Amino acid sequence: MQTILEQAKALAPEIISWRHQIHMQPEVGLDLPKTVALVTEELKKMGYEPQECGGGVVAVLDSGKPGKTLLLRADMDALPMDEDSGEAFSSQVAKSAHTCGHDTHTSMLLGAAKLLMDNKDNLAGGKVKFMFQPGEEGHGGGHKMVEAGVLENPHVDAAMGFHSFAGLDVPTGHVVYSPGPAMASCDMFTITVTGKGAHGARPEAGVDPLNILCHIHGMLQTINSRERKQLEPMVLTLGQLVCGDAPNIIPNEGYMRGSIRAFSEESRQLFIRRLNEISKGVAESLGGTAVVDCQSTGLATVNDLTVGSEMEGYLKELLGDDHVSTCEPSMGSEDFSEVISRVPGVFMRLSLGSCEEGYCFGGHHPKVRFNDEGLYLGSACFTHCALRWLEEHK
Repeated sequence: MQTILEQAKALAPEIISWRHQIHMQPEVGLDLPKTVALVTEELKKMGYEPQECGGGVVAVLDSGKPGKTLLLRADMDALPMDEDSGEAFSSQVAKSAHTCGHDTHTSMLLGAAKLLMDNKDNLAGGKVKFMFQPGEEGHGGGHKMVEAGVLENPHVDAAMGFHSFAGLDVPTGHVVYSPGPAMASCDMFTITVTGKGAHGARPEAGVDPLNILCHIHGMLQTINSRERKQLEPMVLTLGQLVCGDAPNIIPNEGYMRGSIRAFSEESRQLFIRRLNEISKGVAESLGGTAVVDCQSTGLATVNDLTVGSEMEGYLKELLGDDHVSTCEPSMGSEDFSEVISRVPGVFMRLSLGSCEEGYCFGGHHPKVRFNDEGLYLGSACFTHCALRWLEEHK
């Protein structure tokens, strides 16, 4: 009988084909009709009965025996940017490209669905639920699927996800993950300041919103340096300041946009509170007003230590001890947190190309490329972990 790795390698051409089809027709956001149609059609061919859920697709493999339910997740959406990878299967859609590798995630999970269906008789018990998610890139897709009931019917007991990466000093097929905190929360905010417009020759007749915004900018830095526990990482980025149309006019209004990333919910809540207090207080003291809009785009992704340790062990069985290691947490965000903040789970990273192998650009870069030769390994990882976890949790 073939091993899971051998079965996955035999399936590699089909997994690669799925990836190329998805890659050429990328879709952004929550509405992904072409991608959803492809995933749904392929799952039906395998013998599943896929269902729509919060704009995504859900399918269940039932062993017919008692046991728990493990959820395996992939995101499907692209980024609103042009691709410049030079691949023969590059995006055919302007301002839409799979530069974060979600096409690889979707194809690898389709491969796992096929492998697990083929090995249904080898399931020790329980169920596997497959979650194909839209809108991970800041659109709240994970939250929408959770609200739509992805964690119920059947109830999910544990969850697992992978994210592909390239451009680092990690060879194709190696897995890394962070026990405990893995990725930061992310809140995007806009501070809109209203002053009073005036002629540049008579500033005393107006209230300068640009001056107010600059003072707010400086004061916000003190949250990080003076008001929180210094051993807890937090990143404040103020990336946009828009105010005025001419050099000799004091404008009436302006705004500033930024983001805050943290692992600690205490630090996150501190910043949100002080963001409002500082912005409104500074604006008022200088004669203007400030309105703050703060939107969460993802909770902190915190890996469950028990599930993480279990999956790490299963992956070492499959790939070898030298192919699985731990890594530092990332200040990037990931809305798989919507799932594993509610059920124990783990989010791991699979290398699909190192710079030494010729893959020198990372995610969100127009030239990023991912190594097709590693896709079957992702499918095998999902499959082996599901088989072993269900065996241990009958």
